[in-house]
Amino acid sequence: MDVNKKLLKGSDIFNIKEVWDKTEAAKLPARTLAYIGDAVYELSLRLNHVASGIDGAGRLHDSLVGIVSSPAQAKVFEEIFPNLPEEDMKMVKTWRNAKVPNRYGSGTRGEYARATALEAWCGYLFVTGQSERLTEIIEIAIKQAEGEKDSV
Repeated sequence: MDVNKKLLKGSDIFNIKEVWDKTEAAKLPARTLAYIGDAVYELSLRLNHVASGIDGAGRLHDSLVGIVSSPAQAKVFEEIFPNLPEEDMKMVKTWRNAKVPNRYGSGTRGEYARATALEAWCGYLFVTGQSERLTEIIEIAIKQAEGEKDSV
């Protein structure tokens, strides 16, 4: 069955029913925001993968693992962090400096901390209804992934 993937465009960001107060959302622990942000980040990238024409369950999963890993997310963090307004930078620094568990998956402890901060930032942007800023992050992740693919 052929699917016109061009008709799937525009589905990479979704909406929250009622946005949360920014001040209250910023008070949430890093891991709580990262819990939400991880889902938003990964779902956005999954939707992009399907819309871009990558087929087959194995290929979909395998092509996404490297993009959502701690080292890959740390690279996205490093690209966006220096360009944040000072107030946002303070929040993200707080999330980056949150306690890192003893087991932190792939990558280094520092990469895990930066990846957690990125996920917390994505969670914060999502719950506060800042979808344009969230889309910018997803686009950076996609661009970096495409660059990695081209250099292999």
